[in-house]
Amino acid sequence: MQRDNLENFFLDNRESFDDATPSLKVWGEIDRAISAPKPKIMTLRSIMRFAAAIALLLITGGIAGSYLSRSANAADTASIIESVSPEYVEMEQYYQQQINTKVSQLTQYDPNSPVLKDLKQMDQAMNELKEELKNAPKGKEEEIVATMIQTYQTKVAILERVLEYMRQAKPQNSKSTSNETSM
Repeated sequence: MQRDNLENFFLDNRESFDDATPSLKVWGEIDRAISAPKPKIMTLRSIMRFAAAIALLLITGGIAGSYLSRSANAADTASIIESVSPEYVEMEQYYQQQINTKVSQLTQYDPNSPVLKDLKQMDQAMNELKEELKNAPKGKEEEIVATMIQTYQTKVAILERVLEYMRQAKPQNSKSTSNETSM
């Protein structure tokens, strides 16, 4: 391998290069450059992690706040109802038991009965009444609780009528199918 002129010059004069020392100013600049904090470069991945953490915190806080406000609202409604009508809780349990029994009987006849959809609408109306009860002026609470009790009575009456109709219709359907199979 053949050396070029510049490399030969450095090798021949190496000793003259080694005896020179840089000034303190040069060493200070080097020290400052080494100890200076490097600017942090945020990558897309780190930005996404940061955003995901913030989103998770916000969602968790929202869910917790919603849950706490709902439980506080339910307690407020229950205390209002209890102060207006102490026997309401027992009546509600009685009617709910009746409704559940009749709904299960109805689903035996027709699991996709349109009456079930109507009952869900009545449940929504009941929830609206409970919300209205929180904001009701004094004296109106008794009227709203009475309406809530009437709603339960109406649901039971509707279910009884539909079940009676189903009981009457079912024997006719079974007679017609038995006649058709005997032919």
